[in-house]
Amino acid sequence: MDTEQSRARAQALFARNLEYITEGRIREWVDLFDPDGVLEFPYPPPGVRPRFVGHHQLYEHMKDFPKQFDVRFSGLVFHETTDPELVIAEFVGHGRGVITKRPFHQVYISVVRFRDGRIVHFRDFWNPLVTIRTAATVGHVWRGLVDLVRKRRPDTSSRR
Repeated sequence: MDTEQSRARAQALFARNLEYITEGRIREWVDLFDPDGVLEFPYPPPGVRPRFVGHHQLYEHMKDFPKQFDVRFSGLVFHETTDPELVIAEFVGHGRGVITKRPFHQVYISVVRFRDGRIVHFRDFWNPLVTIRTAATVGHVWRGLVDLVRKRRPDTSSRR
């Protein structure tokens, strides 16, 4: 496969990733990844891990996305790179929180490395405050506060 074919395939796979998320097809979304593929969030919201590795972790992280967000993506722009299997994409997500009915408008930049037609590393840059404003319920906020307190409290059980 030549450089332009590789680039076109990687870009088409990236576009399919957005379609699967929009349609709530999380299992198929996970299958776009290499079995050891990585999803990374450089700026995760509180309570969200910054890195997920492998199909199981990816699915567990994303399985409830369709229950939380009704999102469509638009304005997809690819930035050409010297590596045809590296995709840099900008796009916008818009929709609403499924439970809260609050509006959702998120600007994304994604840097995604493909190998042999699979995602091996997906670094997703987005604003966690938008996600929190859209989807957070009192229960989410409460669980987040409890998690923060637990993480900051020293473990005294091993001192006894």
